[in-house]
Formats: sequence, C-alpha cells, structure tokens
Amino acid sequence: MKWTTENNNGPAVRHSDAHLFAALSIISEKECISRSDLSEELGLGEGSTRNLIKTMRTWKQIDVRQTGIRLSALGRETLDTLPIRFVSISNHEYVRGEYQQGIIIKGRSEDIQNGMKQRDIGIKYGSDGASVFIMRNGSIIFPKDVNVDESDPEFAKEIRSTGISEGDVLIIVGSDSLPTSRIAAAGIGLETI
Repeated sequence: MKWTTENNNGPAVRHSDAHLFAALSIISEKECISRSDLSEELGLGEGSTRNLIKTMRTWKQIDVRQTGIRLSALGRETLDTLPIRFVSISNHEYVRGEYQQGIIIKGRSEDIQNGMKQRDIGIKYGSDGASVFIMRNGSIIFPKDVNVDESDPEFAKEIRSTGISEGDVLIIVGSDSLPTSRIAAAGIGLETI
C-alpha cells in the first residue's frame, strides 16, 4: 500500500507511509497529542513532524487545535478500514531488541512463506529483526511449521490475547528504539497488505 507522493518542490520528505500509519495509530491511542510528543513517539525531527502534520491536515486525517492533535472522523475511518493494527506484545526469546512492537495483519497468513521477507522489510526500516506468527487451523504457527501452542503454550496464550484470528498474521518487531520498532512494524504491515 502506498500513500505518499513524491515532493519535487521544497525540502526532501523525511517521513514515509509507515510514519503516517504510526502517527494515526499513536494519535488514536493517545486521543490528543502535542506536536513535540508526536515527534518523539515517531522518532522524527520537528521539521519532518511539521511536514507530516501538514500532510495529514491536507488529507483531512487530523484536527489540529491549541489543545493538541486529534484524529478527524476521516482519520478514524481510514485507520479502521486498514487491515493492520498495532498490538502490545513482546518476547525476547523470539525477537531481538530492547523495544518491541507487534502488528496484526488481518487475513494474510497465506501470503507468508517463512517470514524472511517480513524480517528483511523490518531490517530495511532499521529494526534488529522480526518474528512472524500466523493462525492456521486454530493453531499459532511460527513459520514454517513450529506449533507454538505445543512448544510454548504460555506465549501462544499471550499471542491469542492480542485478538489474532484465523488467517491473521502477527509480527513482532524489535530494535533498541521504540520509534524504530513502530515504524518498522508499520512498514512491514503496509508492504504486506
């Protein structure tokens, strides 16, 4: 999925579609956030954050007031119609990196071969790695064929608590920076749908 367009006028764009998705998700979670807090959450500089906010305002995804930035009705609709969402989950046995971000991709388990493509996308976005889990025939599978319900039932229970459903994919991305983990998870999600 691709949202952004090339910017041939003015300074180079320093944000990606992954930043747009992450920003919408963070604003939704926080309900209202300042520009500086959003900048910190995304790991972007102030100028790039201003540019991102300008893009989201132009697309009517957010409302900006003195009290902070909020999702608009269109922003909420955009976020709700995307088949990806952030979830809170981590496991240092499966994923490297101090900070971890999970993302669920609805109905895409058939698109997953062995998880290497998704890991490589994460690395392209700066993560230390990513692990992929799918729900197939009611079981949590670590591709290609490790049944997590049998090998690690406690973690399988934690995975189920994220709301994963039959045919869904859960990817956990790790790095030494929470913003990097978020952006890499968003990038993997967007490049998988």
